Amino acid sequence: MKIFLYLLYPFSLFYRFLFWRQQKGITSFHLPNALVISVGNITVGGTGKTPFVQYLVHFFKETYPSYAITILSRGYKAEKSREGAILQIESNPRLYGDEPSQHKETFPDVQVIIGRDRKKAFLNFNKFQSPKHIVILDDGFQHKALHRDFDFVLLDANSPFGNGFTIPIGFLREPVHHLKRADAIVFTKLTSNNREKLEKYKNLLNHVGIETPVFHSNFTASIKEVIFGRSFLLKSYESNQDKKYFLVTGVGNPNHVFETAKLSLQSDSIRKKFFPDHYEFHSGSLESLIDEIQEGEILVTTEKDWVKMRSNLQFVQTLEKKKIRLLLILIQVTVDEDQEIKSMLAALVSTYEAKIDQVSKI
Repeated sequence: MKIFLYLLYPFSLFYRFLFWRQQKGITSFHLPNALVISVGNITVGGTGKTPFVQYLVHFFKETYPSYAITILSRGYKAEKSREGAILQIESNPRLYGDEPSQHKETFPDVQVIIGRDRKKAFLNFNKFQSPKHIVILDDGFQHKALHRDFDFVLLDANSPFGNGFTIPIGFLREPVHHLKRADAIVFTKLTSNNREKLEKYKNLLNHVGIETPVFHSNFTASIKEVIFGRSFLLKSYESNQDKKYFLVTGVGNPNHVFETAKLSLQSDSIRKKFFPDHYEFHSGSLESLIDEIQEGEILVTTEKDWVKMRSNLQFVQTLEKKKIRLLLILIQVTVDEDQEIKSMLAALVSTYEAKIDQVSKI
């Protein structure tokens, strides 16, 4: 294994050089009249950005109802990512991306814009002319093309830095010491097991001179059953140890979803099938899934996966026809320092409003 790392290490250094050169040549653009907050990470794979973005949106909607809110995303693997687009309710995730589609479904009155060139996409599709506008830049830590007023960086508490190497021999998008650019670090997916290792990770941050405020969060999961009909309704589900389950998911950290399912369903009788992150679930794969479901098994998936699956009408009709029950794992973020982080966000908004007042008086 060490020989393999030594052989590939020059490629990791070359990647870091390319990343540095690409970032060095970029001038950040200020989105007009907007408070921009980025949610990002430094690793490849899922760190829980989607639920954390929704945590922020919930806070701003409840605390500042007069504000316009936009989620600005690349729209990874979305067909319209190159040209850019603004999402409507019930947008096709194949065209607009799974996570942006999930955001729009959760917050119909929030503007969701996608585009590989996020500056161009925002300027072309923004419909809000409000002087009070919060833009949440989804997966934006490496997107230097846009100026941001605050950078959240999420670290998966199970393995925040991987093996410590950058791509291609590790999972880091950029070296750990680049976290100095962050305004706040959030350890996500904390459990009673991985909390024991947290001090080691914090010591590593201190060792490379990072004094950024650190927060801690975990996921609160609930299980809902999908009721088929003219629209998809959700109802509470009581876990039953006698039931058999079949978990299907295509997310960045499927093993965490599996552990969450076992805990939430209070069952070890769960078969699993994992697909790559952002998997599209085309007709062929969905047909195969139907064939793999054993008699009496209940299909289980995530909300993010279901957004894509349900766009295939034939798959939905087959589930209903064969009376295959479907459960969704719904995730919410709980932050240990909830009041501290919300006070910090409130101070950020106050600073932004002060700047607006200064500009209006000129």
